[in-house]
Amino acid sequence: MTEGDILARFEENLVSTGMAPTTIANYLADIRDFSCWINGLHHPETSLLDVTADHVRRYCQALRRQERSAATINRRLQAVRKFYDFGRQLGLSSHNPARDVERLDEQSADSPHILSADEVRKLLRAVGDGMDGLSRRDRAVLLLLLDTGIRVRELVDLRLDDLGLDVGSGYVLVGQDLQSGGRYLALGPETCAALRAYLRVRAPAHGVDHLFVNRQGRSLSTRSVQRLVANHARAAGLEGVSAYTLRNTFAHDALEQSDPSEVAQLLGLRDVTGLRRYRG
Repeated sequence: MTEGDILARFEENLVSTGMAPTTIANYLADIRDFSCWINGLHHPETSLLDVTADHVRRYCQALRRQERSAATINRRLQAVRKFYDFGRQLGLSSHNPARDVERLDEQSADSPHILSADEVRKLLRAVGDGMDGLSRRDRAVLLLLLDTGIRVRELVDLRLDDLGLDVGSGYVLVGQDLQSGGRYLALGPETCAALRAYLRVRAPAHGVDHLFVNRQGRSLSTRSVQRLVANHARAAGLEGVSAYTLRNTFAHDALEQSDPSEVAQLLGLRDVTGLRRYRG
């Protein structure tokens, strides 16, 4: 039985229970999103039928990195649980892996993880001031995330032309252009210095104009950014730190110094209501 067959049978089962059409549509959309995430793993042989509790747990973690709320993650987890309950009814498995993953505490889970000034110093010390390209790149990445609060996907999309470095100051244009929702973000002296140091050793492959590149000279991926943040945080003795933590830290500090509407613009949010998650 193919995944498509299982999803079709799952939909029939939901309809037979008398569930509201909107709820059915949401369940199916959630399962398709989970399936896309599974198929996007580095192990192409992994399918919905091979899922373990660790896969489900990592999926929930990925949703957190995408800034999904605890309520949204819990809803998707419930959809996955219901799907594998149905899989057991079909005899496709003897165990529901999603039942081994706990729901998030929606009140505490949405409280932001914010780094103190001392923890930021520890993180940057863990990167060090190495002269090699990777050390300089990683330091520039961390400082840019801390200095601007940009999303990881925005960081990896940056091109050289999006960066402006003057004497003692600088900026970065996040987004294709101002007409399409891009925004100018000012850069502090330490971030500018780190970017200049990195640009002196940046070694892109032919035709690559992305600002941040990997060992092969190709554009850095979002997974690579998440990995380098986690690795340096671990080296600094900090637990539970991700790129999202750095965005939280920027937002929290900015809210103490600036008007909420200005902070919302800096973060690329539509309005100030999205700032509630950053008030720690």
